Amino acid sequence: MQVPSKSPESVAAPSEEAPAATTEPQTNKPGLVRNTVYLTAAQAITIPLSVVTNALIGRYWGPGEFGHLYLATTLCTFAVLGLEWGQQGALPALVARDRGRAAAYVGTSVAWRSLASIVVAGIVAAICHALHYPRAVLWAVGLSFPLAVLNSFGVAFKDTIRGFERTDIPALAHVAQQVLLLVALLPVLLLGGRLRALLTAQIVVTALIAWYLKRSLRVVGIERLRTDRSVIRPLLELGTPFVFFGLAMVLQPNVNATFLAKLVPEQVVGWYGVSQRLIGLLIFPASALVGALYPTLCRLHVEDKAEFVNVTRNSLYGVSLLAIPAAVGSGVFPEIGVSIFGRDEFWGATEHLRVMSAFVFLVYFSMPLGVAILASNRQKIWTLVQCICVGVSLVGNPFLIPYFQRTTGNGAIGTCWTSVLSEVLVVGCGIALSPRSVVDRTFLKSFVLALLAGGAMAAVGLLLKPVSLFLAVPAAGLAYVVVAWFSGAVQPATIEAIKATVGRKLARVR
Repeated sequence: MQVPSKSPESVAAPSEEAPAATTEPQTNKPGLVRNTVYLTAAQAITIPLSVVTNALIGRYWGPGEFGHLYLATTLCTFAVLGLEWGQQGALPALVARDRGRAAAYVGTSVAWRSLASIVVAGIVAAICHALHYPRAVLWAVGLSFPLAVLNSFGVAFKDTIRGFERTDIPALAHVAQQVLLLVALLPVLLLGGRLRALLTAQIVVTALIAWYLKRSLRVVGIERLRTDRSVIRPLLELGTPFVFFGLAMVLQPNVNATFLAKLVPEQVVGWYGVSQRLIGLLIFPASALVGALYPTLCRLHVEDKAEFVNVTRNSLYGVSLLAIPAAVGSGVFPEIGVSIFGRDEFWGATEHLRVMSAFVFLVYFSMPLGVAILASNRQKIWTLVQCICVGVSLVGNPFLIPYFQRTTGNGAIGTCWTSVLSEVLVVGCGIALSPRSVVDRTFLKSFVLALLAGGAMAAVGLLLKPVSLFLAVPAAGLAYVVVAWFSGAVQPATIEAIKATVGRKLARVR
């Protein structure tokens, strides 16, 4: 990998034309909390909408067509890396550090993506030809690619707004897009449409959302986009390490999908696609935190290293309280999510979720650790860590997938195990690469107490599950909250923050 000739800080240093960018306060804890709340609230709203959307697709079209959609989505996610060229990481960081040139950064970034999409489309076609995908998958890929391009434009506008450390507009757009996707799906299904009709409708919805986000740039002071050759270099220099990091991140899902497409029936691919949809829903809170955390950490790494460490530590503490119930829920109650899609047709996904519960637990920690490492300009080493994970899939899948397919009729279980092993490596390396003060004794104490609460949650769930699933789920959740609260897993500062927030809400009601 070619190392940029300049450090990201020097590349993104505020220009003389925009000195206001350097007058931001050194810390903005209320802003970070507010941004996280916006994104978390958006995810909380869209989770049921996304579940309904995917469940309708699964129930109406079955595992086969759902598997085609999964393969197309995975490939196009990989293809987007080429047209974005790491700018999903570079753009918010550059805007956060030099807001006076935000219009040039986003305008140049969108122009780059438009031109690059032509080249990338040819590469995608060549990959499909080389893999000998059937006609149904080719149609899915052909319509998913323009959808991915339009979504990339919208992401560029979101990243720019996030660079101003505002997440309210991206959160609103996220909710609106999910609502419109569900609204578009209903007439497609009622009129007997299939995957092609659905993807066409999604293209229209995504274009509308991208247009809305472009107009919303005015809220942060960007009236018109403009291209500027002088910003191409910082975009590419800071973005290039993210290309390799992003490549490592999306290469593993593509490796998994390719092995599954060749080694198991399409029904098993559909099961795996459903389990990955459900896993994605479970890790939404961590995604929301990372989305709000990255621009702030980029700024703090330049302005205040001590606060950088403190914010990273607090984020790990926050995700520890969420990771445990999410993992226990996935391992103890997997049939709940699968039953929404259809337990008889997608029964194999329940076994995937049981294995992937360990992955859910680990990814809650790897995401904030990873974003802190990226914000500290250590993309190269973190990319190497992700490449090791790809190696685990390349080595493990050819043996584990046929073994589980032969012994259980569900070869994708092998892919789930390679994902878990990969994430163990990621978390271990993330802790090793982080400052020692990030994982201190206070955090470890709270973490152990949270684990005890998780054990109580699992015990209650397993005990009551044979009696009634509807009784077991709320009782298990209540057990976790009670044990975490009274054991001290929830720190006093967090309790006071919750009380203050509730007090303000009640005061407004009165």
